[in-house]
Amino acid sequence: MIEPTRLRYLFHTHICGGIRQAAERINVAPSTISRQIAQLESELGLAVLEKRGRSVVATKVGLSLCEYYRAQQSAEIALREQLDAIRNVEHGRVRLSIGEGFGPWVVNGPLRDFQNRYPRVEMEVLVHPTADAVHALLEDQVDLAVTYFAPNDPSLVFHARSEVPICVVVHRDHALTRLGRMPRLSDVVSYPVGLLQPQFGGRQITDLIARSERISLRPVLIANSYLLIRSFVALGKGVFLMPYRPSPQRELNEELVWLPLDYAAQIASYTQIVTRRGRHLPDVTRELLRMLISSGEFERCSNSQQSETPPPRAG
Repeated sequence: MIEPTRLRYLFHTHICGGIRQAAERINVAPSTISRQIAQLESELGLAVLEKRGRSVVATKVGLSLCEYYRAQQSAEIALREQLDAIRNVEHGRVRLSIGEGFGPWVVNGPLRDFQNRYPRVEMEVLVHPTADAVHALLEDQVDLAVTYFAPNDPSLVFHARSEVPICVVVHRDHALTRLGRMPRLSDVVSYPVGLLQPQFGGRQITDLIARSERISLRPVLIANSYLLIRSFVALGKGVFLMPYRPSPQRELNEELVWLPLDYAAQIASYTQIVTRRGRHLPDVTRELLRMLISSGEFERCSNSQQSETPPPRAG
């Protein structure tokens, strides 16, 4: 039998693209991971990793081992949940990942309704940028995620989506509010720009737009918080490029206004409800998923994308 720890280290190295990145992710010394993977290869007599540019990826053998590890983790979670159901542990536990910008809507809308209906369900809600939300799903650290601009990964199931345009957020007295038209990226770069870190979906789509228009963004502020950058913009001259769709749950600070960005690139910009393909979802988690989808904020994805979506509950 293969040592489970070695499988875990291999899996994280493949997902993270390198031993050092995996070590940072799971808080283990890089030398420990290297040694354990070397021992795994020695036992098998086969290579499980190979270099590809600056990254490392799993070989065909390594991919098989990663899938085996993931299947083991899923089976363990499913067994634990089945045992909980047998013990009648008050409807179980739900783990949800959300982007920072979705907090007020989720808490004041679907989550409130869900907890009113299931008051004894234990909820764990984690705030993640897009890259971390995807990683948490693939690692079974969360059951489902509400995130923005997730990658088209075959390991993910996209249940529903909501189009969210890219906007320029500025102070209400900013010069861009007096343009008389939608601002373009070429207008925006004349002012101090605030951007999110690259692991955020909003930053990734902003970079795509900039590349399509051959414009170099030179932010004066890069942060890992929407709130922090909006505070920077509220000072007066700064601008913030972010996905935004106004609603009562997403009101900006009264000093700020949003201006839709005018860009030519045909880039789909969506908030998505996502789970991991093959992940067993307990009934109570499926009910939260149903309530998120039926909140009025989303449209269901195509049948090919959402083949594992639970059907709407009658009544």
